[in-house]
Amino acid sequence: MGIFDIINVPLGYLFRFIFLAVKSYGWALVLFTIITKAILLPLSVKQQKSMSKMQAVQPKLAELQKKYQYDKEKLNQETMKLYQSNNINPMGGCLPLLIQFPLLIGLYNIIRNPLTYVVQMGKHGLPTVTEAIEVMKTMGLEVTGKVVNEIPIAKFMTEHFDALVEKLPNLSDALTMDFNFIGMDLSLTPSLYDISPLILIPVLAGLTTFLTSWLTQKLSGNKPTGDNAQTMQMMNYIFPFMTVFFAFSLPAGLGLYWIISNIVQFVQQIILTKVIGKKIEEENVSEKKEHFRERENKRRKK
Repeated sequence: MGIFDIINVPLGYLFRFIFLAVKSYGWALVLFTIITKAILLPLSVKQQKSMSKMQAVQPKLAELQKKYQYDKEKLNQETMKLYQSNNINPMGGCLPLLIQFPLLIGLYNIIRNPLTYVVQMGKHGLPTVTEAIEVMKTMGLEVTGKVVNEIPIAKFMTEHFDALVEKLPNLSDALTMDFNFIGMDLSLTPSLYDISPLILIPVLAGLTTFLTSWLTQKLSGNKPTGDNAQTMQMMNYIFPFMTVFFAFSLPAGLGLYWIISNIVQFVQQIILTKVIGKKIEEENVSEKKEHFRERENKRRKK
């Protein structure tokens, strides 16, 4: 087992279960993306709470930065006091991201390698992917794709399944995948030289990546200045272009995953910001009222 198979294998079983239910690779991919986003929701909530708390203290933080702009040590001390008094962990927003990182790699791995983790070749008496490739080559088939990217290989197996079973009888119980989805073949790689509906996938992947990054920065309430502002602006454009590049370099199924993931993230970000932001605002108002009552009680006792 690979180091990420602790995550890959259970996610592969989840995708397999969804695929058996809907009998469509495209719709299984859509549902799988939504379900995994729901699984990661508690981490997203924790991250959003941290961002909302940081946003709430931004005015006070700006005052401290102005007051102690020439005394960095004092600024750091007062900033930490501000965080402690508001129960803020400066690293609170990073921890959920670190936890999500191996999960995101697992998601990418099983989508990229459906034969290993969904069809589960090499298990349950099925031949390995490498064995199937070698047999297809002896049949005179020009197999495209590599073991690290099994989507094109899975398509070949589906198209020549009966002939393969004659050579590999123990392959007869394997799942076959139809990669056609709303008029697109998700096993193909989009190309600028082949004008087809597939070209929409890299475009939408880049556009949704940009919109999600833009929305996250806008809702965070943090306005970077100076070099930080220029860096953030560059990253907001670099990431979408990178997404477009990879979407033109990999099977369309992966591009579809990025699109659905970005759309779910976009909607989720709006809802969490409104719900959690409102809750934290109410908590702050409640705390201010409580502090006011305490001061009034102390004044009356005197």
